[in-house]
Parts: sequence; structure tokens; C-alpha cells
Amino acid sequence: MKKLIFLFAVVSLLTACSIEDEPNILFVPAEVVETNLPESFTLGENFVVEVTYLLPSACHSAAGLQVTTGVEQDETLRDIYITGVASIEEGLKCTTQSDNLERKSSFRIIIEESEPYTFYLWTGLDENDENVFTSIVVPVEEPGTEG
Repeated sequence: MKKLIFLFAVVSLLTACSIEDEPNILFVPAEVVETNLPESFTLGENFVVEVTYLLPSACHSAAGLQVTTGVEQDETLRDIYITGVASIEEGLKCTTQSDNLERKSSFRIIIEESEPYTFYLWTGLDENDENVFTSIVVPVEEPGTEG
């Protein structure tokens, strides 16, 4: 009998909560406004790339970075696309104002190739809703050489 009551309680709890009760969270791109990319990398080094991005509004939350390599677009491992990511509850009527929309995040990169790395920083959409990127090319030096 105790097992039957326990099973009934578990089934009641599982059916009482509905996924529909949860808010739908939308993830949106956020403009990258600054990085700490160096003038050059050294082959074989690890480097932490720090990124500052802007939330679209005070009602958005920071969700981190989207960092992808060009391999996903038939390009090279050295083509790196960086986009800030913000989240917001779908349908939220935002009336909150703030002057502090900057958020920081970082990722680690290992410099494994001797050719230059190109970083594409997402800066928004153009008039045709196409992604716009600012590119920064960072050359790679052999260990022990100075630029």
C-alpha cells in the first residue's frame, strides 16, 4: 500500500508541473565592443581572450560567448567568430533602463598553427539583416622571436 501511495504521489508531482509553465528564453546576439587580442601570438602558447560585449537592453541577461571556428563554414581553424550572447524571457515587456550594459567573458585558445589567426567580432546586422563582423588579424611568431 505504501508503494502505491508513493507512486501516486510521484505521478501527481510529475503531472502537476508543465513545461508550458516555464518561461521561454530567447537567446540573441550581443555586440562585441572590445577584446584583449595581442599584436602577435607565439606558436604553441595558450592565450585567454577576454571579450566585452553589450547587452541589447537592461532586461537582457548575460549568457556568455558563442565562439566558432571557420571550419564550420568551410574555412580554416584559424578563422574564429566571436559573438556575445544575451538572453531574455520571450514576451517580456521591458521598462527597465540602465547605463551599465557591458558584460565580460573569456575563452582560451591554443596557438597550434604558424599562419595568422583572424578573429571576426560580431557588431550587429546590416540593412538586409546580414551579420556584420569586424575582423582582426593576429600574426603568429616562432618561440624566441620578437615582433
